Amino acid sequence: MAVDNSGEIVPGLLTVVDVSGAPYEYRKKHQFSPGERWKYRSLAAIIPCLTGFGAMYQAVATARDRYSLQPPGRFLEADGCRLHVHTTGCFGPSVVLEAGLGGMSSAWGWIQPEVAKFCRVVSYDRGGLGWSGPDSAQKSAVLAARRLRSILLQSSVAPPYVLVGHSMGGLLIRVFADLYPNEVAGMVLLDAVHPDQHLRSAAISTHMRSGFRFLEAVPMLTRLGYIRLAGIFNVWSEGLPARQVAEAMSFLATHQHLKTTRDESLAWETICAEVRSTRGLAGTPLAVVTAAKGVLPGHPELQSELANLSSDSIHFAVKGADHVTLVTRQKYALQVVEAIRHVVEKVKARTLSGNAVPRAAGLYSRNDQGAEHV
Repeated sequence: MAVDNSGEIVPGLLTVVDVSGAPYEYRKKHQFSPGERWKYRSLAAIIPCLTGFGAMYQAVATARDRYSLQPPGRFLEADGCRLHVHTTGCFGPSVVLEAGLGGMSSAWGWIQPEVAKFCRVVSYDRGGLGWSGPDSAQKSAVLAARRLRSILLQSSVAPPYVLVGHSMGGLLIRVFADLYPNEVAGMVLLDAVHPDQHLRSAAISTHMRSGFRFLEAVPMLTRLGYIRLAGIFNVWSEGLPARQVAEAMSFLATHQHLKTTRDESLAWETICAEVRSTRGLAGTPLAVVTAAKGVLPGHPELQSELANLSSDSIHFAVKGADHVTLVTRQKYALQVVEAIRHVVEKVKARTLSGNAVPRAAGLYSRNDQGAEHV
């Protein structure tokens, strides 16, 4: 059951767990790992890479996928970068989906079609990721926000927006909301990053450092064909609809996509610093959805702090879902859809009653009271 901070039971969210006593399943190992079951396949991939066959296979497979996997959306220019944008549904407010580190529009394979049934929804690929063009610009949350706003306006997707961010995407949408406060009417954070998580949790710091070290070698390993042959990142796409599985598996084995993923990880401190300088959400409707499986120590408490960003928030944990499967597995993704629906309905109700909360710059500050979870 999920209860908002006014004590009202939230309909449609009855299969989630209560965060005040949530049965979180903690990780035993804090180091980053693509998964135990990929160990033997990873070892087997070494031989073709050493013989040169891996690089040849990588080139052929990349060319084949470029021909067979056609983008579902269209392309728009923003700040000199060609971005892929996929818009579906109608009505307002418009829901905007922001993927996490190394994520792309295909990650929303379950969520976007369902949300499109009750409002307009937009997903896109950041520069260098997915179908979008190469991007040599220094990565930052401000740049991502400005580009996103540009393609939204070019697509005639007018505010107000309900921003949805998964993982690192949660950092990016917080900066968007800070830059354009009067255009954001609601927010949904999906197991989102807390800007101080690596500073306040040794376990999270260990996990991130080991993962980022691995990413440093990924572009070279991709050129050799090792990433594709070993299926290192296949787990990030498992559970999605068949088309999106094929798309995600392809891009998660391409040099441009994984080099950009590494570049985003190198900008981590910059992005976190940008988020720390943002203000709170005042009374903007907010839903914080936390994965309850594979949790690192300190994560639940940090997630609760995110719920404190707004005085009108709900926070729930999804039992059985981990950081990735929260969006890639249908049964968990449908819970995310209900969280989005909850915020959209809040925004619609406020619009009809004329009680929309203005958040003009300088008129509000972080909420320190916290959302009540019972």
